[in-house]
Amino acid sequence: MVTNYEFANIGKLADLTKMQYILPDSKKVLDGKIFLNELINLSGSEISLNSFVPGQFLPFNHKHKKNEELFIILSGIGEFEIDGNKISIKEGSVIKVNPDAARNICNTSKDINLQFIVIQTVKDSMNSTKPTQDGIGVSERIEW
Repeated sequence: MVTNYEFANIGKLADLTKMQYILPDSKKVLDGKIFLNELINLSGSEISLNSFVPGQFLPFNHKHKKNEELFIILSGIGEFEIDGNKISIKEGSVIKVNPDAARNICNTSKDINLQFIVIQTVKDSMNSTKPTQDGIGVSERIEW
């Protein structure tokens, strides 16, 4: 049977700090990070879930070739650096970063984790200026 979806359960967000991702090129380990494209075969975006312990930051500044990144801060406090400029971040902060900007993120708290989602998409790849126009209604109704 063919299905039109993929499903996974990563567990509690509090347990994200136990996750590790090893960068293929450098073999550097990123603690507190899971990439969903590898888990559920995403084909149009790259999404990672992240939980940084107090004092943790990415071990390198980085840019992208084509992808812009959207950072959505779920909880905690920290700083975000873009091209040498530091921005204070907290729950509810949203930052879009263009591909050619150097960036990094740091948990500046002494006692709480910084939890955030990162969504990567190819810059200027939206097929409409109004993404809601992509939706198509269907006649079947879901009954709860």
